[in-house]
Amino acid sequence: MKATAKIIFYLSIVIFVLSLSSVLFAEDTKGVQPPDEKSDQANKVTEPNSKPEIVEKKDNKIYISANLGYAMAQNTDTTIGTSSGAIEYEPGFAGAAAVGFGFDYGRAEAEISYQRNGLDKVRVSGSGLDASGDISNLALLFNGYLELFKIENVVTPYLTAGMGVAMVDISGLPVKSGDSYTTDSHKDTVFAYQFGAGVGYTVSEKLTIDLKYRYFQTSDLTFGNTIASYGSHNFYLGVRYTF
Repeated sequence: MKATAKIIFYLSIVIFVLSLSSVLFAEDTKGVQPPDEKSDQANKVTEPNSKPEIVEKKDNKIYISANLGYAMAQNTDTTIGTSSGAIEYEPGFAGAAAVGFGFDYGRAEAEISYQRNGLDKVRVSGSGLDASGDISNLALLFNGYLELFKIENVVTPYLTAGMGVAMVDISGLPVKSGDSYTTDSHKDTVFAYQFGAGVGYTVSEKLTIDLKYRYFQTSDLTFGNTIASYGSHNFYLGVRYTF
């Protein structure tokens, strides 16, 4: 499972980069029309009172977005060796960038996100240990959005869900060594998913402001002899630009 998650993670990076490249290519070539053989013939023989044909430009629904948010990682239930425990976190921050495509009733996108929370306490068999490290994750997810309805063509509520992989890094984790504790660092690559809701406010034809809530969750993490769950309540404020 770990090897598969890593393969998916690196493939997701390639797909995300290719998606971003396609957006930039579409923007560079927008408005360039291939030569029309019939139009060339019409230009050669123009009838009296004839009017030039008007070619309508189609809307391009490709977009990019950026979000910054407040991350509230949940206290994590852990199994450290044969003992049960918990990891408590401090509030942190989260950021995300995405490239996607809009449809009539929703959107689909590839997103890269980063989150960081400081460690507060680690509890083992009822004993609390102060911790000075942190936990962070770099995730690549593919998200879908369902836009429910529009209010005055300005405000658009929506639901969202996505899945992918996350590389989770924890540092300063207390580890028992004899009668004392030392700190340790670990990394793990796991399956991740998220879901939530939000609202978009249309500023202009191309610019939208997003306010959204997401619950982020991964499969169980393995840090040495520690097995831990990992989830977070995240609140984002972002902007979305449609080309």
